[in-house]
Amino acid sequence: MVNRIWAYHFGRGIVPTASDFGKQGRPPTHPELLDWLASEFMASGERKPPVESANSSTGGSRSPLAWSIKKMHRLIMLSRTYQMASDDDPANLQIDVANEYLWHFARRRLDAESIRDTLLAVSGGLDRTTGGPHPFPEQTTWNFTQHNPFKAVYETNRRSVYLMTQRIQRHPFLGLFDGADTNASTARRVTSTTPLQALYLMNDPFVHAQSRKFADRLLTDRPDDAGRIERAYLLMFGRPASGAEQTAAKDYLARVRDKLAGVPAEQQTRKALESFVRVLFMSNEFVYVN
Repeated sequence: MVNRIWAYHFGRGIVPTASDFGKQGRPPTHPELLDWLASEFMASGERKPPVESANSSTGGSRSPLAWSIKKMHRLIMLSRTYQMASDDDPANLQIDVANEYLWHFARRRLDAESIRDTLLAVSGGLDRTTGGPHPFPEQTTWNFTQHNPFKAVYETNRRSVYLMTQRIQRHPFLGLFDGADTNASTARRVTSTTPLQALYLMNDPFVHAQSRKFADRLLTDRPDDAGRIERAYLLMFGRPASGAEQTAAKDYLARVRDKLAGVPAEQQTRKALESFVRVLFMSNEFVYVN
């Protein structure tokens, strides 16, 4: 469990073969660290009151210990190793080209669920409520066969963990951005970079809907271009825009407004912001963790 939590944050586990700790798998790169993390994980929980039933007796027995995944996330993310930059170092590169000694942070792309959830979160459209049942058709109307299987995509603004998953097909978004295999355990996902991913972030109606919501949010939050650019960078990247980025963004907004000369003036600013937001959605900094 600890190895999988580590792999989630670093892109690779201390044991690279997360589903195979046996002789067929690869040995841990840092066995002492793995043992220590496992010990901390086991010691992190709190005693929970035992669940009594008619067929059990708790007399003299200790209540079960609930190990804390949240504390393990916090321990890893507050470590110096996790907080290192992804900059290369020629000397270290000569010694450890695969970065097995973790001398820098291995740059990695967000997984499919994180990309989708981030699009919804920055636009202000993320529904944080718990997901309920999917709107399946009435069973009496089913006429599915081998050649007419059930295939449906139910749109939702809830987090991606609540998306419907089918064995015979992956959700279009999750499939495009290398989501998990729906037919087998996926210890480590393959990460691809394809033109279709870039085209999706440019043209898909879902992305355009989020860019419109994000533009409306910026218009409401800030009164001028400089403030809106600054707000956009803070929400998307967690940092202020540099001077060069501010200048480039203002020039871009001005050029887009010029191309929208035939559009009513009150819509020019909004549409220019929508276009600017889609540019940020397509940037490496949006989908990669440095």
